Amino acid sequence: MRRLLLLLLAGCAATPHAPAPTVDIVTLNLWNDEADWPARLAVITDTLAALRPDVIVLQEVLQDSAKGLANQAETLGDRLGYAVVFASVDGPERAKRYGNAILSRHPVLDTSWVRLRPLTDYRVAARARLEVDGRPLDVVATHLHHTMEGDSVRAVQVADLLAFLDRTGGAPWLVAGDFNAPADAPALARLAALAPDAFGALHPGADASTLVEALGHTPRRIDHVFAGPGLTSEASRLVLAEPVGGVQPSDHRGVWVRLRWQQGAGRALGRPCRVSPPRRRGGAGRPHPAPSCSDAAVCCAEATTASLVGMRGASARQVPFESITSR
Repeated sequence: MRRLLLLLLAGCAATPHAPAPTVDIVTLNLWNDEADWPARLAVITDTLAALRPDVIVLQEVLQDSAKGLANQAETLGDRLGYAVVFASVDGPERAKRYGNAILSRHPVLDTSWVRLRPLTDYRVAARARLEVDGRPLDVVATHLHHTMEGDSVRAVQVADLLAFLDRTGGAPWLVAGDFNAPADAPALARLAALAPDAFGALHPGADASTLVEALGHTPRRIDHVFAGPGLTSEASRLVLAEPVGGVQPSDHRGVWVRLRWQQGAGRALGRPCRVSPPRRRGGAGRPHPAPSCSDAAVCCAEATTASLVGMRGASARQVPFESITSR
């Protein structure tokens, strides 16, 4: 019996660890409703459906009821079957809303967002905590100040974003979006020191532009996915880069990234904090169950109190600006 036990233990010790799971992300500046939006929407939908990323991060998302334009992120989410989290400084009572969105094909555990300075601008950082293969992951979407000479403004916005991450932390994280600056710009240095630029880490020195030159842009790579601690870049490429049937998907090229959890990072939840699945418009969502957890107390505490989790077209709750920047 003792010998059998030793043989079993030896066999277990020789069994290699299963590879850590991966997560695929696409970030895309949607170019609001410029050019032929219905035609662009069809191209974007088809491409993303074929890629089937775990998470889609969108910037320049527009909703304008005055001209019959539904929220673009909701429209895309409905077509793809993804949960949608939208964040905007424009309140839900406004006819026109402009902001960022996170689309997920995994359960959404919690959401929040914060305005970035200057407060007279429309810049925000939006966060969605997802459960990806039983592991918590914070996805943060942002769109920084746009002027070429605005590096000092972007540096302040990065500081606000990092403070937001510090305030809402508790899970591995990534930050994706349109930063209006190269990944090695001084304004992004504090973020890049914590989270490598996924595309740049795999393609150092690559002559790549996420801005479409044919639409009058100077070539620059300003759209990034920064992979936080515990996540490793495994693959990355530009997507939605060329016209399809004469239709240019956006004035930005999208960035597709595959990240892999490092061994031991983002430990799987003891008992996953599951909430109701995304609710389709007009449907009735089931009540959020009170989850039971082992080592995921933070996740579960958020899951039990979230009121907008996983709802199609839900807005994230805002984290008070003062509670983050007055540290």
